[in-house]
Amino acid sequence: MNNLIDTLAATTLAVVVSGAVSNIAVASEKAPLNPIQLGRTGGLIVFAEKETGTQHSAQINVMLRGYDPVAYFKHGKGVRGKRSIWSTYNGVTYFFASKADKTEFDQNPKKFEPQYGGFCAYNMANGKKVNSDPNVFFIHQGKLYVCSSAVIKSQLRNDPETNISRADNNWLKFGPDTYNSEEHSFDEPWPFGSESTQQ
Repeated sequence: MNNLIDTLAATTLAVVVSGAVSNIAVASEKAPLNPIQLGRTGGLIVFAEKETGTQHSAQINVMLRGYDPVAYFKHGKGVRGKRSIWSTYNGVTYFFASKADKTEFDQNPKKFEPQYGGFCAYNMANGKKVNSDPNVFFIHQGKLYVCSSAVIKSQLRNDPETNISRADNNWLKFGPDTYNSEEHSFDEPWPFGSESTQQ
């Protein structure tokens, strides 16, 4: 009889312990959460979960100020990308207005990336690295060129072959691994305007 009572007690304890262990395992799967001991009830430890608030902040180098590089070719205008749709290529991050645009980019990034690392094409022709405006662009022979202003864009278009040739030569001096990107964290608010006001 004592053996039967000992067996039943051991079985009950095993069930309680296995239930407690599985709850602890679930808590550990929900990282970053911390179990906090609340108290003991009949030998069983009761835990509650509390968010720690610690997050890993990844810094990213954002290209084209978050505008979709594929949209220039498909829609003929600058379109803001969505924070949730992105790809990283050569250490810089591009955002996209749609998953279809992301897929196209991922298949052939060189086709869509801006020339001269996203710096102003006309100023590059004059040997200068100048920030560009993602809404001022020019597509020539299947390549994307961004410029710093509408006036500069018209100067580039006056003689595109000469200007692009000069810019190509100057770009070699700066190096093809130089990008006109902005460093941001995914933890920051969307830095390029509200996603609800997409163009």
